[in-house]
Parts: sequence; C-alpha cells; structure tokens
Amino acid sequence: MKDQSFGIVPVRRDANEYQFLLVQHHAGHWALPKGHAENNETDIEAARRELHEETGVANATLVPGVVLNETYYFKRNQQTITKSVRYFIGLVKDTAVHIQAAEIEAYTWANFDKAVGMITFSESRRILTEAHHYIVTHVEQISEMMRET
Repeated sequence: MKDQSFGIVPVRRDANEYQFLLVQHHAGHWALPKGHAENNETDIEAARRELHEETGVANATLVPGVVLNETYYFKRNQQTITKSVRYFIGLVKDTAVHIQAAEIEAYTWANFDKAVGMITFSESRRILTEAHHYIVTHVEQISEMMRET
C-alpha cells in the first residue's frame, strides 16, 4: 500500500545562522511539518496548508525548483506501507508559531546542528541535511529571497 504526504522545511535567518522549525508529535518524535493532500490540492497547496495548520506559519516563500523526496516503510495492521513525502524549502520571516494542539506537542526553532540531532528518523535527518546543504551552497540566492520575503 502507498501513502503520500507533502511538507515544508521552514527556515529563517537569525543573526549569523539559519534556524529550522521542527515539530514534536504527541507520539514523541521530532520531525518537519507535513501531511496529506485534501480534495484536489496540488503538492504545494497541501504542503502550505499543512505548515499553516500545524504551526500557524502562513507565509513561507518557497525556493523555486527545489523538491526533496523522502521514502520510508512502516507497518499498519500487519500491512507494509510505502510512505513518500515531497518537501519544499520555505523561507520564513515571521517567527511566531501557534501549534495545532490536536497533532503537535511542541515546536522549536533550532540551528542545523541542534535540529539534525533532534529529528527522530534518519530519512527526515537526510531531508534536513539536503535542505541545509542547498541553503549554504546557494547563499546569495537564499539571501536575496529572504530580503524580498
């Protein structure tokens, strides 16, 4: 069985470093905001809505042309599920977060080293690492986009 979700890697610039927004689910794991599409939403529409629902962050400027893909497997009712998640990098200026209490236990803005150490699952750590690598190797583009955000 296949399952697909969409998410955003929220990032902001704080002084001299980038900070990433992580959420902790009630089950205890730390992850990036993501969720399923509803109705006929596009990948980006679903990712934006999930970011807003889970964190209250409504304005993220997506880095054009960058999509990070995660795939993992888990069991549900003795059936193996293949889960794929498409992430977009979202540049955020407003740092106010209002978590969705029904799904999210806590949140944090953390620099890369702290964030990668907090994320529970290896595939999500890989996504964060890829996002961070893209950001630091495209500093001029990211800085310009953040000025415009």
